[in-house]
Amino acid sequence: MKFEFIGNASGIFHGDNGTKLLCDPWINNGVFDGSWCHYPPLKTTMEDLINDVSSGDIDALYISHIHPDHYDDRYFNFPKNVPIIVLDHKFNFLIKNLERAGFTNLIRVKNDETIIFNEFEITLYAPFAKHNFHDSRLGNLIDSALVVKSGNTTALNANDNTPTVEACRKLKDKFKKIDLAMINYNAAGPYPSCFDNLNESEKIAEHNKVLLRNYDYMVSLVNELNPSYVLPFAGAYVLGGRLFSKNKYLGTSTWDKCKKYIEQKIVSGSEVICLRERDVFDLASGKPNKEYVKIDENHMNEYIEKEISQLQYPYEKDSFPDGEVLLKDIQIAIDSMRERMGRLNIVLETAIFLDIDGKYIQIYPHNSSQKTSQKLTCKLDIRLLRRILDRKSHWNNAEIGCHIDFIRRPNIYEFDAHTALQFFHI
Repeated sequence: MKFEFIGNASGIFHGDNGTKLLCDPWINNGVFDGSWCHYPPLKTTMEDLINDVSSGDIDALYISHIHPDHYDDRYFNFPKNVPIIVLDHKFNFLIKNLERAGFTNLIRVKNDETIIFNEFEITLYAPFAKHNFHDSRLGNLIDSALVVKSGNTTALNANDNTPTVEACRKLKDKFKKIDLAMINYNAAGPYPSCFDNLNESEKIAEHNKVLLRNYDYMVSLVNELNPSYVLPFAGAYVLGGRLFSKNKYLGTSTWDKCKKYIEQKIVSGSEVICLRERDVFDLASGKPNKEYVKIDENHMNEYIEKEISQLQYPYEKDSFPDGEVLLKDIQIAIDSMRERMGRLNIVLETAIFLDIDGKYIQIYPHNSSQKTSQKLTCKLDIRLLRRILDRKSHWNNAEIGCHIDFIRRPNIYEFDAHTALQFFHI
């Protein structure tokens, strides 16, 4: 079996008999409300992949979850009958959206279920943990992971579903030998870049702290799983548009930096590899089809500042909403959020406020008698807020895209507060 890398979490598994499985094809810049972009910029186009599927050169797709850097519904114009392998678990947001878009050949796979697709043995996994680093009542509701086997080689594509050490132990017991482990090394999202309770030096310090936490955690997984090869994978992006200055504070780095750090810490004997667009790695021989070229960070910074910083976000083209109507709809959204939180029995320690041009609107708690010990203030462009209220955008995507600025006191993360805000719409 071979793996052909494209970018972020996208790539193609080549089976021993020629079957090709395309994973998570995010190709075009501008997901997460316009801000996420590829670096290095991609030469592959979505039209290339659609043509490969239409011609039969690619046999099936695997879509791990609904986030747009995995399922980019803006350009997901594949033939409606293409086989799409998806996890069938709990809320099934992805399945509902694919069916709504008219796709008719979904191959639903339960948690820890193995199916046969041509020469591939494919096993999918629901979220291994609610959260790898923080307590949560609800936790991860959407991610999946893929184990694919062809002949004598096996690969784990964990993408955003980072396993626990215990999960790695179980995977090793079940599959015996993992030839290639593709594991996320970044912390995509707004922290610390969007948290204005931190000054610049504090943001840099938190950026470094988050990266080391993720690197060390990845080392612990690799040492337990003991794969032959490890590929730092998924979560590789840069911010374009007016938010480009936040790049230096993101909880992300290049895969080269990840490799340099973890290969000094790994004791299992696993070899760390990196791939560039359209590099093909042979799992059996352990050889890529070409010599790897490292990321040029000077070129990356120049590309960000001179090219993608000029991007305009979709909501920036909108007219500004009527203020009176906006305030009324905010209250409707608060009521909707309260109802959903009640059904899921979510109770927070964090009081949440929305800053609308200096006017502070309390979103939570809904009962004035409820005591909280923390405070989170959220501020965003009211044109994007209008889209979120109308479900044209989503709070979680806006957060991940770094479009929402926060002030958090004390600086303690309550994961479920951010989950609850996903219910803030009409």
